[in-house]
Parts: sequence; C-alpha cells; structure tokens
Amino acid sequence: MNSKERVMRSIKHQEIDRVPCFFLSTGNTNGRLAEKFGMASSKLGYLEPGHADLIERLGCDVRFVRPTAVNAPDRKFFSCGSVHAAIHAGTLVYEKMPLEDASSVDEILNYDKWPSPDFFDYRIPSWMLSSFEGKAVCAYDMFILLLYAMSMRGMENLMMDMASEPDMAHAVFDKICDYHLERVRRFLTVNKGMIDILGIGDDVAGQDGMFFSIDMWREYIKPCLRKAVELCREFNVIPYFHGCGGFSVLYNDFIEMGIKCTGRLQTEAKGNNFARIKKEYGKNLCLWGAVDCQHILIERSPEEVREHVRELLRNNFDGTGFIAGPTHSFTEDVPVENILAVYETLKKGVI
Repeated sequence: MNSKERVMRSIKHQEIDRVPCFFLSTGNTNGRLAEKFGMASSKLGYLEPGHADLIERLGCDVRFVRPTAVNAPDRKFFSCGSVHAAIHAGTLVYEKMPLEDASSVDEILNYDKWPSPDFFDYRIPSWMLSSFEGKAVCAYDMFILLLYAMSMRGMENLMMDMASEPDMAHAVFDKICDYHLERVRRFLTVNKGMIDILGIGDDVAGQDGMFFSIDMWREYIKPCLRKAVELCREFNVIPYFHGCGGFSVLYNDFIEMGIKCTGRLQTEAKGNNFARIKKEYGKNLCLWGAVDCQHILIERSPEEVREHVRELLRNNFDGTGFIAGPTHSFTEDVPVENILAVYETLKKGVI
C-alpha cells in the first residue's frame, strides 16, 4: 500500500496497513531536521525541492501544494494572497488594513485593490510533480475566508459588522468568496487529476471555542464553504476543513455539507478530546492532527512523546479515519528528537 492509497482509504474509513501522517513546520525547524539527517540546509520550505526529501525521510504520506504568487503589485501579501506586513520572531505584524475606514457597502465593492486570481502562477513545477508519485496531494491554504476578511477590514471592524452591519460583512465575505472560487477553479483546471484533497479551512476558533456564535458562522461563512464543497465535487477532490482552536460544534454542519476531513485537531483546545471526538464523529469525518505541539512535544521527553502518540493510536479504535500530524506546525522550540519520536512511533504503530 503506497502513501496515496493509505490516505485515501483512511479518508473513506477503509482498512489500512498503518495510520498515515503529514508534516508541517515553521521557522528553522526544517533546517534543524536537515542537519540531523545530514541534508543540505537550503530550499526546505514545503514548496521547495528539499522538503520532498525531508518528508520522505520522516515517512510522511501527504504532499502540500498551492499556486505561486508571481504577479502581485508592490504591496505585502501572504503567498496565498491576503495583505500583511511582516513576520517578526514568528509573529505576523499587521499594517493598516485597506478597508479599515470603509463606511458603506459601496466603498467595499468599489475598492480597486482587492487580491486578484491573476496574481498567481497555477502550474505545478515539474520537479514537484515528480515528488507526488505515490503520495496524497493536498492543495493547502486555498479557501480562507475569515482571515482574509480580517486582513482587509480589520478584526474589530469585521466583528462589529457581523453583529450590527450585516450588509457590510456580507459584502466583504462575498468578495473574498468569489476570489477564492476563481483561484481554486483555475488551480484545479490547470492541474486536473493531480490534486486529491482541497484545503478550505479557516481559523474560526481559539483555545476556548468559537470566536462568534454558530448562527453567525452559518450566516456569513457556511454559504461560501458550501460553494467550495460543490467545486470539489465538480473536480472530484476531497474537501478538508482546516482550522485552529476548538470548533467541534461545527462538525455536524461539516457532515451535512459533505466535508470529509477536518483538522488540525488541536487536542489542547477546549472540547477537543481526541477519544471523544473519534467516538462521536469518527464514522463520518477523517480527523487530521492531534499530536500535541503546545505542551507535550515542547516540554516532554522523547519516550513521553512516543507514549502520547501510542495513546492516540489506541484511541483511534477502528484503525482508520485518522491522518496523524502536529496540532499546529512544529515550531523552533520543539526538540528535533521529539519530532523524530513522533514519526518513528507512527511507523511502528501500537506495540
């Protein structure tokens, strides 16, 4: 069974030989791992050649990809399209938001510098295509609504709009939704048959739960996500909702919409006990993540990390419907030995 078969069967809740896994990181984590493996320390980002070798050594099953920003104007953008300032010590520091002072729907709709689908090269590089062989391919960071809305309007303004100026909020979300739908359509068209999974997530929650009510989520965000799911059906790719924090209150909506996967299940957040969620939703959702990067990976010994992973595997009672990986990207304060302990244990399974 190769990696792609393992991942796709797990998503479909079919029998597999072992739990599949993925890897994502921030800062110089990749460089520290490369040094441990005796690899070259350059071009290790997950859209760069060295990353494929790195995850192969770790035994990971998923490759992540997204369009390359090439035609953006002389402003600061996330590589996935939204406005930002700079990253200092791993933290985003925002400048003034473009629509921060907008006071009407017309101002929002007539703003002439919205991110454009034309900012991207949608062709997957040939070197990357060769690294996809036998792997499950996930188009990542492809349909992010709330973060983009905040980066254009400002968090405080957007929240106030959602509460008291619904027409303003709808205008922002609709513009971003249309942008993402076109960007996703172009990417899936250019690379038809190469993408298995589409990441359509959003950070709608924090450590203690949702940022706003489920009714607000259903009014402003769910209709856009439904369009993304319909697009996934059109191209025969699997929708995966990625989000941070505790948002299990949305899982029944995901199931109703046809979202097959959700993660990265942050077991540190309120309401995110892996065993409970697996028992309640495991027949309908494939869970991604669950390896605690907030406490256990940073604070514990390699043997304690191994036991943490073994416990997750034991609680994955049916042996499928789970893609193991970090609850958030591995950060620079996670010891390399603990990262290696995660993937070594996943390879061995429960012993």
